Amino acid sequence: MKKYVLLFNICSIFYVPCFLGAQTKTVISSFWEKAVAGVVLGTPSAQAGSVVIALDGGIIKAYSWQGLLLWEYFASGKLCPFLSRSWNGISYFCRTNGYLFALNRVGKELWRVNLNAPITAPVIIGWDGRIFVPVAQTIFCFNSEGKRLWMRQIEGKIIIPPVLDKRGGILFAVEGSGDAAGKIIKISPFGAVAEIGLTETPVVLVSIQEKNGDEAAAVWYRNGTGEIISFSREAFGAVRVFSPLPASPLAASEYKGGIAVALSNGNVLLLSSEGEILWQADAGDLRTGSSTGETYLINEERGVYVLSIAKAAGFYRNGTTKWMLDIKNAASMPAFGAEGVLYSGGGDWILYAFRLEYTLEYTDGMWENSIYGAVTQGNYGLGELPSQRSDYYNQFNGFTLTYQFNRIREKIKQGQLGEDEPAFITYLKEAAGSARNSLSIPATQPPVHLVHRVEAVRLLASFGSYELIPFFTDLFLNDKEPQVKAAAAEAIGRIGVDPDGIAMQAFARLLPIAGKDEQVLTAIAVAVGSLCRISGPPMIPFGVPILAALAASDKPPLVRKRAMIELSRLQS
Repeated sequence: MKKYVLLFNICSIFYVPCFLGAQTKTVISSFWEKAVAGVVLGTPSAQAGSVVIALDGGIIKAYSWQGLLLWEYFASGKLCPFLSRSWNGISYFCRTNGYLFALNRVGKELWRVNLNAPITAPVIIGWDGRIFVPVAQTIFCFNSEGKRLWMRQIEGKIIIPPVLDKRGGILFAVEGSGDAAGKIIKISPFGAVAEIGLTETPVVLVSIQEKNGDEAAAVWYRNGTGEIISFSREAFGAVRVFSPLPASPLAASEYKGGIAVALSNGNVLLLSSEGEILWQADAGDLRTGSSTGETYLINEERGVYVLSIAKAAGFYRNGTTKWMLDIKNAASMPAFGAEGVLYSGGGDWILYAFRLEYTLEYTDGMWENSIYGAVTQGNYGLGELPSQRSDYYNQFNGFTLTYQFNRIREKIKQGQLGEDEPAFITYLKEAAGSARNSLSIPATQPPVHLVHRVEAVRLLASFGSYELIPFFTDLFLNDKEPQVKAAAAEAIGRIGVDPDGIAMQAFARLLPIAGKDEQVLTAIAVAVGSLCRISGPPMIPFGVPILAALAASDKPPLVRKRAMIELSRLQS
């Protein structure tokens, strides 16, 4: 599979070497310019060799990094100025009437949900496909199907928008009340809320992980003072004070223990986790042309990048300047893609692209770990095999299974899984995999009844977590019951991603030995079609040959019919 993934990625990413090196004074011409028939709302979203923009006319457009129009979507309404994309290319945006949309990599609508109010900050993408959605004083969490997992009400207006923290939850700040001038709020991926009051109003907040592995937040105030606040159980709320910064901070970003901070005087600092200044560089006046002084920092393997509406600058990891760019007539904040292209939406209805750097090693390397062109930063442990239980009979007799399944189903229906989610998933995996010793239930114990195992698989699919794909693939390949195999295949299709290609490999592997089992073969056709529709081009080169094989004359009529339907849906 890997060699086919590499071939697909090479074919889908045509690039021209153009390394600019340390270019600070030379005028940088645009790489390309495209008339987009509207003003770009908010920051463009650059991901996986393409950029997506939202326009004031209610249109979403996507371009390749070389400037080719890939697709456009008419949202039939005014759009909020926030656009987010997941690591597998799904775009999230909201109309001002409160409808949240998800589009796949080729601009096809996957789902929409009514929030009853517009979002107030960008959607944050979790590690397993879940999304965190800020609406006024409410945080929603939805799964990859647009089904609500939980919601939390927040006291106080959000003053620093949510960011993904080091545990895959979100971290943000709100206005204070009473003796607190502000509050830091941390919400886990499963809805657990932790709050810490502040004596001053924060202006910059960044999630960090301390040397001992504990979670913490680095927070700075307008006067340049800052502190690290612990979220560990043993030292919750404990504070360590930073040395004051020479100017008011505008933005910060952490990478491998180094915290990059952009200041109002135009300087960019790299600090150690203890606040020691490792280097300092000049990025120019970052607030020119902006009424808000909005600034964004990228801190990663390539270097440190600071972006504002009128200026952008790049620095090597040792602080040496790579390049600087003055941005003219921008209508919104720019975005800087992994391919080294900066995208800026002009007030003149033009989308500008600037090729600022090119690194062959990075451009090749960023595609190699996933079919989708990106990888997640971590996982929630939902795909791990559950540990063996000693109270098997009490947990998995027919009465208990019925009770627990109904309880889980009701929680899913209410959209309030919350902190019960990991335990529910573990229980369902144990039930679904009970026929196999490797899935935790001892072989000497009788497995859960077939009907309950199939039901457990279908309930698991409702959680929508990408981390369950290996579990479903294992069931599909190794369970002896056709009903379980079919349910596992359908679950994979319902979730709609396969970043390592293991599910497609499993489907292709089973075709020659599945005989004429209509249930299993039909489930494969449904799953492959769904994977191709949800994931788009990354899956199609692998899925179409499988569907073609299922449509062959030697397959049962119902299987051929289903395969032909799925093929036709891919063409529409």
